[in-house]
Amino acid sequence: MVNVRALVAPAGLLVVGVGWHMAALAIAERTAGVFPRVPDVLVDRLPLVHFGVWGELAFFAFILVFATVLLRRRWHELPKFLALIGLYYALRGSFLLLVPIGAPLGAALPVDRFTLYPYAAHAFFPGGHFGLMVLLTLWLPTARFRVWFVAATLAFGVGTLLAKTHYSADLLGGALLAYAVYVWGERRGSRWRTLANSVGEQSG
Repeated sequence: MVNVRALVAPAGLLVVGVGWHMAALAIAERTAGVFPRVPDVLVDRLPLVHFGVWGELAFFAFILVFATVLLRRRWHELPKFLALIGLYYALRGSFLLLVPIGAPLGAALPVDRFTLYPYAAHAFFPGGHFGLMVLLTLWLPTARFRVWFVAATLAFGVGTLLAKTHYSADLLGGALLAYAVYVWGERRGSRWRTLANSVGEQSG
């Protein structure tokens, strides 16, 4: 039986991180006023492709498959995953507040494309969906799983550029931020092992 108390603090960090992320977007919405477009030598030359609901479904399918792998093989590391995803979103929110840029040239207006994400008019650098996919892929336990997740992540990144929902620098920034969070977490392995052992304990 899982010791739920061991998950409280990591889950709290996730809530705080995501909460700050959304608050930063709301602050930028109220204070920036204008969200300028930025030239992108790659995206500006690509055709606009509308993926509609399929783009969001692909992302959620990725998360669902990862969660299945996690529950089967690394469920005891759930505290680490929750805490570091919270850290990732907290850092991303800070960047979004500091760099509130507008959509790439030729992008469809938020009202003209399918999105479940609020503040889609200026939530760009670093790329959140792509960065999270990179972070989750780095956590996969075996190369066999990782190959498929890398392929899916790269395909999603290409689709993101074709849909003009991000700049190319957004994807690079999201990947680098994800890698930094991953390395920081791995260097604190002993702390995560202690939490992992707590999660696996039998509760009274």
